[in-house]
Amino acid sequence: MIAPLLPEIERRTGASEAELGLALGAYALPILLVSLPLGRAADAIGRRPLLLSGLLLTAAGSVLIAVAGSLPPLIVGRSIQGVGSAASWIAALALVSDLAPPDRKGEAIGFALAANSVGAIGGPALGGISGDAIGFEFPFLFVAGIAVGLAVAGRVVLPRQQRRAGGGPRTSVPDLIRLAASGPVLPAILSVIVGAVTLGVIDVVAPLDADERLGLTAAAIGGLFAATLALDAAAAPIAGRWSDRIGRVPVALLGLSLLAISLVLLAVLPGIGGFVVGLSVFGIGSSVMFASAVPWLDEAFGDLDKGFGYGFLNLIYSIGYAAGPIAAGVGLQSSGADLTYVLTAVLIVAAAVLMFLRRAAMPD
Repeated sequence: MIAPLLPEIERRTGASEAELGLALGAYALPILLVSLPLGRAADAIGRRPLLLSGLLLTAAGSVLIAVAGSLPPLIVGRSIQGVGSAASWIAALALVSDLAPPDRKGEAIGFALAANSVGAIGGPALGGISGDAIGFEFPFLFVAGIAVGLAVAGRVVLPRQQRRAGGGPRTSVPDLIRLAASGPVLPAILSVIVGAVTLGVIDVVAPLDADERLGLTAAAIGGLFAATLALDAAAAPIAGRWSDRIGRVPVALLGLSLLAISLVLLAVLPGIGGFVVGLSVFGIGSSVMFASAVPWLDEAFGDLDKGFGYGFLNLIYSIGYAAGPIAAGVGLQSSGADLTYVLTAVLIVAAAVLMFLRRAAMPD
């Protein structure tokens, strides 16, 4: 939601492009600290209370951003949003994994990722269009109201008995480190990190570039983001089903390839048409990659505590999404949008080549 409003935030606060990257990255930075404890909480106290608490924190952070008149309180609000989203996302994915049939787990997680994409579609449209028409504060207050409403509804509809049974050994951090370093799992982890870096780069560079180079309003930027990311929501369940049937690795490789292509297209294609094509390919590539990498990691968790495993997934995602916006802001300020896009594409190609070279040691 905040992406189309970055040009307005730049004007309101006088922040530099590097500072805007820091503000966007502040969403993910605290997640580095809280993801594993929140995953532990999802197993210890259950999915439901963690999900509800996360929604309320998201609401609180959104209100703080709405009333922020300078960059520091906006960064604090983004941080609170990040903790809230981590809590609700970890709990939600663990719950989906609990309830999904084993032979359709990729498809089920694909639908969860599609739901996330619906938010990615609605967010830019809501932020850009209502921010232009009503005011900067409105979209954040609106989302705060939605989050509170979902928390109230969740008290009624979410299952209550989703906590770890006592008595057995708990998954330890060394268990997760050994898992992360294992040959079959490391490429999936790198895919998630690279995908999150790419999303962070797009969230910073694309709206600021569209504002400066194309002269688009926040409403236009939000509308284009929403229209192109609709492809993300449509592709995620299909990609998850493919990964169930033909394997995680080929689908992940396809997703990484599309992500790299999308960044090159954003750099070389001119005008609004090029912007739309590049974002469209990005939306498809992102959904294809995550719809294979997330169930890949879910299966790798094996007998590990599922909530703790998804806390780990959220941790590695946040590493990428914290680094992406910060690097993008610095790159945009020092080198411009095109070089930032191309350098990110090089990073993605390197990850895809590594996965291709190690594919024989990976799961089918």
